Amino acid sequence: MRLQHFGDSYDIVKKCLLNWLSPFGPWVAHPMLTETFADKDAEGFAKFLGVPLVSTEVLHSQTDRSQYFSCCLREESLFLDPDTDVRIAAKGKKKQAYIFSEEIRNLCEPRKNRLVMSFDQSLAHGSDDAIIETVKEKLQVLERFGLSTFAYVSHVAFIVATASPSIADDARKTLISASFLPKRRVVSLRD
Repeated sequence: MRLQHFGDSYDIVKKCLLNWLSPFGPWVAHPMLTETFADKDAEGFAKFLGVPLVSTEVLHSQTDRSQYFSCCLREESLFLDPDTDVRIAAKGKKKQAYIFSEEIRNLCEPRKNRLVMSFDQSLAHGSDDAIIETVKEKLQVLERFGLSTFAYVSHVAFIVATASPSIADDARKTLISASFLPKRRVVSLRD
């Protein structure tokens, strides 16, 4: 996350999703900062989201990622806010901009009856069908790890994963009923 983007329309969606999925909390957020935030800015972001931040440590390309995410090994539901997206494999020069599918799997393990939700803005451009297929590929990888998943899909996506199939189903139904979003926007491999 970058300070220059704080308060943009993506943040409004983040806040809404956390609110609609609040029954599956308590929630905490890891903003995955790629630049230093002043304490007042981090506090402002936490107040805006309505959930505490687990870290304000900056993620660099040389950061030991397992150590970086150790603050997340708690029981609350977790919102991850990478700079760009969820990546299937740990490749690329700007690793600090992503959360990787294996990391999501590892973060789901300590929270058996909770959710892990990640911001994902790097989607295929084009039709809704192309965007949905891109998201489904990511969900398939997470499900191969034994997780249950769904995603909110629009011009960005929010991928939700959990170790519990019943929690995933309940959370998906809750999201649809609380938000009044069209079902086509809440994608599951079980559709």
